Amino acid sequence: MKTLLVHGHRGARGNRPENTLSGFAFAVEAGVDGLELDIRISADSQIIVHHDELLNRDLTRNHSRRWLEHNGPAIYNLTLAELKQFDIGRINPVSELSKQFPDQVPVDGERICTLSEVAGFCNNLQTSRPMLNIEVKSDPFHPHATPSPHEYSLLLVRELEKLELIANCWIQSFDWRILRHVQRLCPEITTCYLTSQDPDYDTVGNPVNSLSLAGFDLMHFDGNVAAAVLAAGGQIWGPSIGDLTNRRVEEARAVGIPIHCWTVNRSDEIKQMMAWQLAGVTTDYPELAVRMAHRI
Repeated sequence: MKTLLVHGHRGARGNRPENTLSGFAFAVEAGVDGLELDIRISADSQIIVHHDELLNRDLTRNHSRRWLEHNGPAIYNLTLAELKQFDIGRINPVSELSKQFPDQVPVDGERICTLSEVAGFCNNLQTSRPMLNIEVKSDPFHPHATPSPHEYSLLLVRELEKLELIANCWIQSFDWRILRHVQRLCPEITTCYLTSQDPDYDTVGNPVNSLSLAGFDLMHFDGNVAAAVLAAGGQIWGPSIGDLTNRRVEEARAVGIPIHCWTVNRSDEIKQMMAWQLAGVTTDYPELAVRMAHRI
């Protein structure tokens, strides 16, 4: 009996190139319940599946199959046709990133895809259709890199309606402004409020980042993140695995907010998530997580 939901992080980043159709196919074959993917907006207002604000030199080759010398250009400054010229089918073997994912199998020729292409991929599956866990990449301190929160949310909701994904997705983001706009535009969409309390990337405890919390700062909730998520209208809390403690799990349970934790890659971590009876995990290694989720 499965004890928690498993979402493949950027598809299956530990096994296949991230945010690619081959990665999503691997995750589906592994038996995931959901596909986690990142979205951004192109210069011609297409919804692009891509994590970084700029093209990443460690992941990107040009039309001549040469690695980019520097990060960039920005996704928001390139059209879909221009983005399709780049190959994102492997990690640069001399990069530090390659050491982080030594088991990733390259798939040369993979191109940056659109949300529409991922939806088409899911529609053509012969197996059960996975949930799409769509992370909206937005940073209030880099407003030049995305449309305004309202425009961004409007583009997304219209596309979800067009692709008939409203009932088969959830929207998550560290930028709570986006989630609030999505909730107002389409209350039927499930929203997952992402947080990180790592000292190097604190999205909720650092006053500098309060802009992204849409006014739901922790100081108003005695440090109770789950209570802040509930007050903002979120249905799911998505904390980093490093931030969870028994107390925080109990706080979430007390207010009725399920926890879907990221990024859970080790067997001992998965066991802990099951012991806490969390709703689900996002993982770079979906095969391991799915296997363990079925053990108990």
